[in-house]
Amino acid sequence: MTRNRIVRNILISRQPKDEYVKYVMKCVSQSLKERHGPVATRATRQGDDIQTRWQFEDRVVEVTLKSEILASLDTEPFALDEVFIQALQLNDEEMDRVVE
Repeated sequence: MTRNRIVRNILISRQPKDEYVKYVMKCVSQSLKERHGPVATRATRQGDDIQTRWQFEDRVVEVTLKSEILASLDTEPFALDEVFIQALQLNDEEMDRVVE
């Protein structure tokens, strides 16, 4: 998965937000997998928001992406990575940095 700004800008401009969210979830979950084992993810649209669910080991973390966050992706393609990383770190004090 890419951390290249140009590629991310192309992806966000050509994909529906739902698909871009799933792409970023896949990027983050691959980094999680390297450190914490298998990760199951799911994203579902709820009105203008997207509800995401992360499950690894015996932990489940749910993150709701509000429409304001989704709108900011056009100018900040890596903002979503940080939202997920912060949410996961807040829910597990022992979790080290997810993405370098």
